[in-house]
Amino acid sequence: MKLQRLSWAGLKVESNGQILLIDAVQNYQRGASIGPENPFQFVQNTPADAVLITHLHSDHYDPEAIRAVLKPEGSFIVSEQIADEVVSDGFAPQTLTLNKPHQIGNFTITAVFAMDGVGDKQVSWVIEADGKRILHGGDTMWHNQFWQLGKTWQHFDAVFLPVNGAVVNIPRVAPSPVPITLTPIQAITVTRLLNADVLVPIHYGFHKEGMYHQFPQMEEELGRQAEVQNVKVQWVQPGSIVALPVPAEHI
Repeated sequence: MKLQRLSWAGLKVESNGQILLIDAVQNYQRGASIGPENPFQFVQNTPADAVLITHLHSDHYDPEAIRAVLKPEGSFIVSEQIADEVVSDGFAPQTLTLNKPHQIGNFTITAVFAMDGVGDKQVSWVIEADGKRILHGGDTMWHNQFWQLGKTWQHFDAVFLPVNGAVVNIPRVAPSPVPITLTPIQAITVTRLLNADVLVPIHYGFHKEGMYHQFPQMEEELGRQAEVQNVKVQWVQPGSIVALPVPAEHI
């Protein structure tokens, strides 16, 4: 299994010549315009066998990018919770129910519980291939199912979790000082509860005063909490490959 971090929450997974993308967005200047201004470019050279999204927010779901990368015989896979919305966008997705593994090519894909910070429909994805297992957490917030997920799956080679503890003031929801994504201490704790070898932080690096606030001193706090809980962290720049197993310089 070869892993490449894309921008924001995007991830490319490759196995046996097959390519799977999760939350892969090319144009963040749409919808709420949350995310990097100059994202890593992947659309022109990434023919995808499968595309997954965790939910429908514009920083995780880019219909035009999906149409551009998905092979004619490829699969757009979503949870059954959002199937109607995706169909209304002109797609014919494969829909999965929670906790039901699905085999597609070399990948085994399972949708598992997640909780969206503003109450929208969301899942996390467990991806298995080549004897490796990862979890992609979209922009989940803290919830009480992390203990059960750890018991069920027992081990992950890596987990890709949001770490920016975002506090938002956006038009469609009432303002709240409570973070809508995992904070640094929460992301570190989740990594430990999931028995993961390493946390690869995602969903960070964007701050817009008055609208979208990232957790203060996020990187420093993540490092402190990782040391306290003895959790390994690998920072990966957009476009770079994720190293597994984790070399010492990434700890």
